[in-house]
Amino acid sequence: MNVGFSNLITLKQNVLAPALVSATDFDTRLTAIGLGVAKSFDNYCNREFMYGAGIQEVFTGDRPFWFTRRPLVTQFTTVELRYFRADAWTDISGQPLAADEEKGMIHFGYTLGRNPIQVRLTYNGGFWWPQKDPGEAGYPDTVPADITNNAAGLDPAKFLLPADLAFAFFMQVRKVWESVDKIGDKISEVGSNTRQPSESLAGLDLIPEVKAILEGYKRYQLT
Repeated sequence: MNVGFSNLITLKQNVLAPALVSATDFDTRLTAIGLGVAKSFDNYCNREFMYGAGIQEVFTGDRPFWFTRRPLVTQFTTVELRYFRADAWTDISGQPLAADEEKGMIHFGYTLGRNPIQVRLTYNGGFWWPQKDPGEAGYPDTVPADITNNAAGLDPAKFLLPADLAFAFFMQVRKVWESVDKIGDKISEVGSNTRQPSESLAGLDLIPEVKAILEGYKRYQLT
């Protein structure tokens, strides 16, 4: 099961006490936290981390290059252009002129057209990690052939989720998990020991150590 940058059993092993790993009481809540943390990483870095095939991005043609939202790229499939929204997309022959798949950068060699002429890029890319749990159909996950035989000839290991990102993910999920009222008993607390809402919500912000790791993965591009 996809729970962000992990499968559920691995997430539980990294967040819960050993005695709770085999229990299923908190699976739904922990899954929601994991997916939420992963999305917050995407938003913070202005990119998407998960590997995907047939990804499409549409942008204006008033630029000679583009940085994809999901580097690393295994292959750039098509570059298409249209003048008006009612027009059909037309494949641009000879594109890309140049590309850096490791950085997710595609270069057209020239500005394809003025705004609002649109360009549609189709490609495969992103980081890959196992998402299936034992007992699920398709377990164990296998690395997509597109990664193993990527067009740029990059080491397939480069496409695997980096260890520091995985560490940051588990660390942030653990922080949120510790801040959340799991069984709802806090709502009935009264007196000086009651946790204030702001105290719990503080655990939902990215912690400094996580932000420091994510800084190296930011995508700097106006979209």
